[in-house]
Amino acid sequence: MKGEILRCRRVGLALSGGSVRGLAHIGVIKALTEAGIGPAVVTGTSAGSLIGAAFAAGMGWQELAEMARAVFWPALLAGSRLERFCARHLPDTFAELRLPFAALATRLPSREPVTLREGRLASAISASCALRVVRRPVVREGERLKDGGIVCVLPTEACRALGAEFVIASDVWELGSLLRGLGFHPRHPYGLRVYPSHYRRAVRHADLLVTPAIPPAGYVPGAPAVERMIAAGERATQRALAAFGEGAAA
Repeated sequence: MKGEILRCRRVGLALSGGSVRGLAHIGVIKALTEAGIGPAVVTGTSAGSLIGAAFAAGMGWQELAEMARAVFWPALLAGSRLERFCARHLPDTFAELRLPFAALATRLPSREPVTLREGRLASAISASCALRVVRRPVVREGERLKDGGIVCVLPTEACRALGAEFVIASDVWELGSLLRGLGFHPRHPYGLRVYPSHYRRAVRHADLLVTPAIPPAGYVPGAPAVERMIAAGERATQRALAAFGEGAAA
């Protein structure tokens, strides 16, 4: 199973939006690393853009976990400190990243998806994370941008556009998790009614979909919650890889 994925020349990793649930992406990266799977391209929406950019900059899962433990994530994602945080911890521009990376945002007032791939990294992540209601639009290169999750919560199509031949998608979107818990899968006939079209399209572009189950205790601020989020992402990835291997062997 691992060999089948690794034979692909370009594995892509798409990280969804999901606010603090995005910390589970670190566990996904941990499990992929331990399985010997190294993504060649990365895309991220909202919280996924921050984790994705840090990973594309060369941070391993251990460094990502240390970064996660050092900040109060709800305040970071919701406040004006995000750009300063990015400027302190990440390269200045996309060109300085080790892996090809794209962040997804929403253009206003047209509500069109925007794939950000060049220029200042901090402003791109800030735009991708500009949550509705909570934060004002980010003006970047003359455009008013908001949270990418409005129109592209799971950036698998952007991953394909970067050249990925096999897309691994880490999906921590809260609504998607809730609907799955109620028995509604995006590919279910009722999925046409309850999931937005951009999400159904994103799922179709995923070759391996990882859906971490975030425990309620994961929302309680503090280091233990960070560990629970990471563990949830790791477990979900291990299950997804095992299921994929069984399917490939059948």
